[in-house]
Amino acid sequence: MKNTFNKKYLIIIEVILMFYAITLIFPYVWILLNSFKSVSEFYQSIWSLPKTFNIQNYISAIKETNILIYFKNSIFITVFATFIQILFSSSVAYVLAKYEFRGRNIIFALAVSGLLIPVSGTLAPFYLFMSKLGLFNTQGLFLYYASGMGTNMLIFYGFFKALPWAYAEAAYIDGANDFQIFRKIMLPMAKGPIIAVGTISAISIWNDYFIPSILLTNPKQQTIAVGLHSLYVQQQFAASWTVLFAAIIISALPTIILYVFLHDKISKGFMLAGLKG
Repeated sequence: MKNTFNKKYLIIIEVILMFYAITLIFPYVWILLNSFKSVSEFYQSIWSLPKTFNIQNYISAIKETNILIYFKNSIFITVFATFIQILFSSSVAYVLAKYEFRGRNIIFALAVSGLLIPVSGTLAPFYLFMSKLGLFNTQGLFLYYASGMGTNMLIFYGFFKALPWAYAEAAYIDGANDFQIFRKIMLPMAKGPIIAVGTISAISIWNDYFIPSILLTNPKQQTIAVGLHSLYVQQQFAASWTVLFAAIIISALPTIILYVFLHDKISKGFMLAGLKG
């Protein structure tokens, strides 16, 4: 009787989760299908399937918009910002997890408490701070991404906290210093968390609109998310929504491909950090 109840309960949960998954993916499927329609076909029916899968909208999105410039900017910013997030968060986590010094617990408590503050509540002082220092465009954006590492730091902290210190002691005997131990021994052992943090950070940075829209005042440095909003404003007057849909699909491809190839390693990396922590 108990097993029957559990089975029915699991079926209900699966149906609810399936419905939830459909609600998440449906907008993207709708955009994908409509990206192959002509403008007239789109206005005739937004719910019908395309009569022919025409790639003209994708050609127009590439040739008639600045999407390739936005794409290049996003790749540069995403790669570099992800690198500095991994470097800084892993370094801080390693020091906090493996070294005893005065104020360590205070620093860790501040890092954790920072996660409890809503981002919207810090925007005004953040903008004022960046404005006073003149830190706009890519230099300001990289500074922001370098400092925003709370969750990433905790993931690395959980991993390093459980690593045996015997690895470092053996390296000390061989004459290695603290930096060499971290770079050549400890960091390579954190391959799983690095992949997990790097992938999630890259997707988050690639899709980030709000902070780049504030800091990137130079139109030539705008990212794909900011560029899509500009394209959306343009299409309100041109009424060529199908070109916008094609641009959205193009912009989403890198993150989709990245997640498809690395989703197993992402899960294993988070599990590894969690279990060791």
